[in-house]
Amino acid sequence: MNSLPLGNNGGPSMRAGSGGRYDIDETDQRIIVALRRRPRASVSELSRLLSLARGTVHTRLDRLEHRGVITGYGPDLNLACAGYSVRAFTTLSIAQGHHDRIVEQLRCIPQILEVHTITGPGDLLVKIAARSNDHLHEVLQVISSIAEVSHSTTQLALASPVLKSGADLLADLD
Repeated sequence: MNSLPLGNNGGPSMRAGSGGRYDIDETDQRIIVALRRRPRASVSELSRLLSLARGTVHTRLDRLEHRGVITGYGPDLNLACAGYSVRAFTTLSIAQGHHDRIVEQLRCIPQILEVHTITGPGDLLVKIAARSNDHLHEVLQVISSIAEVSHSTTQLALASPVLKSGADLLADLD
């Protein structure tokens, strides 16, 4: 394993979606890695691949879902192939006391993929997918129409040579 933060059991540590802590053990990691490699695998197939009892795989998956470690099984998309070839990262400076309201407004804009509260210059970092630069401009105009957004700075992604998910992190630790 690489030298990354470890949980109490010596394995990788993950935070549950509810803000609690859930330590991923070797069995959980093996299940997650197998799902990453074969996302359409059934519980029976995972059981066979990992030489684990079907009940163990089922119970572990239920627990990982319940604790917020596994948040979905949807397909990974290549947004460029789906017609959204422009990726941008916009830093927003916002009026104090309006964070939650602004985040809710941003959540309603379909082209916004992620919103992060950040340190340093600016308050929010927003990841945007757009069909073209003109489409990006339209999205940025919608964002700038939010009264409490006082300033924005946008960078375009020219290329994305590294794209990983949380499951990839665990697979890389394997």
